[in-house]
Amino acid sequence: MKNQLLISIVITCIISSSVCAIAEDFTLAAESPSKRSVKLEEVWRLGGDDEEGTLIGVVSQGVMDKKGNMYLLDNQLSQVLIIDPAGQELGIIGGPGEGPGELNRPTSLFVNNENQIGVAQGFPGKIVLLQTNGDPGGTISLGSDPQTGGFAFVGETFKKNGTLVVNHGSGAFDMESGKMSSTNKLSLINADGQEVARFAEHTQLRELQRQVFNEAENFKEFDTWALGNDFVYTTPRRDEYFITAKNMKGEIVHTLSRPFTPRKRNDEDKEDLTSGFRMVVNGNELEIEKNILDTDPAINQIDVSLDGRLYVVSCFQKKKLLSGPAAKVYDIISPKGKLIEELTLEVPGFNHEQDRLAFVDGIFYLWLRNFESATEAMNSGFQENSQSDDDLGDVEPLEIILCKIPQ
Repeated sequence: MKNQLLISIVITCIISSSVCAIAEDFTLAAESPSKRSVKLEEVWRLGGDDEEGTLIGVVSQGVMDKKGNMYLLDNQLSQVLIIDPAGQELGIIGGPGEGPGELNRPTSLFVNNENQIGVAQGFPGKIVLLQTNGDPGGTISLGSDPQTGGFAFVGETFKKNGTLVVNHGSGAFDMESGKMSSTNKLSLINADGQEVARFAEHTQLRELQRQVFNEAENFKEFDTWALGNDFVYTTPRRDEYFITAKNMKGEIVHTLSRPFTPRKRNDEDKEDLTSGFRMVVNGNELEIEKNILDTDPAINQIDVSLDGRLYVVSCFQKKKLLSGPAAKVYDIISPKGKLIEELTLEVPGFNHEQDRLAFVDGIFYLWLRNFESATEAMNSGFQENSQSDDDLGDVEPLEIILCKIPQ
């Protein structure tokens, strides 16, 4: 009798665990139920030809606090520009360097608390905390000890509702074998930089003397990801319109899928993909082997609005395929897995070759005018044997316009 009872309990536990482990799959419609176009309104602008204004390098991202203040990350000048809701400058925090409160080629930023901003530094990887009054706020260390030959790197970093999720990794060189190993992780971390949960990881081993760009091997499920109010969204299947929603323990709660065939690339697409790849060692440019896939990744971008809706950009909606005033096209998906509409954001005067429209929160967007040429000019300064200023021509200054959806 006791054995029967024990067996019954074990079977019940197994069944219960299986039920809990099953993720719900929401299948979206192949065609959007509706299409809507919205013309964005300008809130404020700065930069451009304003010679009396603040010097601006290359701003790639902005985040807004609860007061409506905007924090703009300047990757080139390694600083954060603070702008109030009326478009007036409140101050500049950070600055280039390796000391307290200083930055070295930052990659992303987030609002850490009411009086503090967090800035991710790509390499050497760490998170630098800055008080909004300009004082250093400490650092969050991630990764390997450089004294042992290891290195750490940090990419996109987001924080919502007290949850900090980081795309980061570490690696090491083995000079005897001539190889470099690296592990890239998408993790929830605490204030001490300790990993609390892991959502995905990707490990690679590369030969130092053989430079290879293998698109299939490089693919990670968090090449495109986003942090929502309750879930972390990742894209584990490159050639499918497929999104996983994971809870803060790293468990899949539900998935979003849609009948979809990815866009086939032409020769120009493939050339554009690798045109900027160069490897120079001791003044000699090494040949790079290129293994390029025939199709675009199905999903190019995911953002999450304040109310939890997903803003998804597919490979057929990317910027190079748009024209006219259409600056961005999104599939809007509800938190409960329903395809709501295809939304087109219109910006009259938008230059598809030069400009960028950056998501802020689903209401506000940053129109970054002349972003591409400004970025090219910045990158040329970091590269050995790079183009001269004459080769780049007259680079138009970056102009930043905060826009919003009319209410």
